[in-house]
Amino acid sequence: MKKVIYYEMDLSTESEIVGTYPQVDVPQKYFKVPNNFETLSVRSFPETNPNLENFVFKRAAKLTEVLSSHMLHSSIGVFVDKKFKDLIENFYVKNFQFYNCSLIAADKNLAQQLVENHYFFLHLIYANEILDFSQSVFEDLKTDEIVKIDNEEQRAPFLRPVKLFLKETPDLFRSPFNIALLVSESLKKALEEANISGILFKEYKNNEFYIEA
Repeated sequence: MKKVIYYEMDLSTESEIVGTYPQVDVPQKYFKVPNNFETLSVRSFPETNPNLENFVFKRAAKLTEVLSSHMLHSSIGVFVDKKFKDLIENFYVKNFQFYNCSLIAADKNLAQQLVENHYFFLHLIYANEILDFSQSVFEDLKTDEIVKIDNEEQRAPFLRPVKLFLKETPDLFRSPFNIALLVSESLKKALEEANISGILFKEYKNNEFYIEA
């Protein structure tokens, strides 16, 4: 058994990087638009692609490769530019889809940059099928006992994952049992070397991950 380190990918909030947080807002009357982003879930992909047109880039915001949004935050997915999209397509990303979107800005120069540097919305859903439950370990928060289960259906809400055994090791996926976006050491290094802005990393410590040695 070999331990695998993953890093949580968070969105930057520092004003010197993003200008203002979040950087992107929903258009006026957006929730009256058919097929708006409320169709998106962390458990499944929608039958029809969501309408993600004319999202508003705030006046005080700075342009980064990954953008923050109050309504469409990382619990569902993230706005990313083509540079980010092209980079991660060279890695193993689990259970994801890219959707077309459009961003508008009041500043003419910024609006032109948004046209030239196209953005997409990256939607990730749970990838719990990569877990080997028979080898994973959980803590019963009611009794403090360490327990094992055979499948996801047996996991009660009070069973906290301690050691999760992976059948495969994606470079980017949504963490089982919470909303964190996890990246491998190799993808983290590639994103940092490419100077992808708008994100930061910290070692994920909610539970440990293991694979066959």
